Amino acid sequence: MDYNFENYKKEYFKTLYKMKKENFKWYVKKIYGWDEKKQIEIYKNFINEHRKDMKIIKSNNEIIGVFTNYINENNESVISLFYIDKNYQGKGIGTKILKEQLEFDKQNKRNTILQVYKENPAQFLYKKVGFEIYQETDTHYKMRREYKKEVINNV
Repeated sequence: MDYNFENYKKEYFKTLYKMKKENFKWYVKKIYGWDEKKQIEIYKNFINEHRKDMKIIKSNNEIIGVFTNYINENNESVISLFYIDKNYQGKGIGTKILKEQLEFDKQNKRNTILQVYKENPAQFLYKKVGFEIYQETDTHYKMRREYKKEVINNV
């Protein structure tokens, strides 16, 4: 399935928030309890902080997800918010986006990090493409994929 990236636009907020809610409400409700006003505020604050890092995923001119990535103070590539509309999951889009980012990070000699709710099955995709758990909280796995330095043997 083809997709493209677009920059965030204000008019996308309702669609993106609804999609985020559909993807994450179960986890948030179970762990913290769901407060709609608070969740909207948190999402608005996230967008204000990471607007330039957000890529809106579109297919056939329809919004189907979000991919947010930035470089942290340790020169690591951070995937901070990544979700695909439930109707488009399982079609390889997330895997393709992830692999492209990992290749870009490898070329730039950067580790890639993210965190995932412990009960989120996306963790299996992350493990499949080479992420490993490096830290654990009560609710999340913090995962890292280290770029591999090629070893040249002089034989």
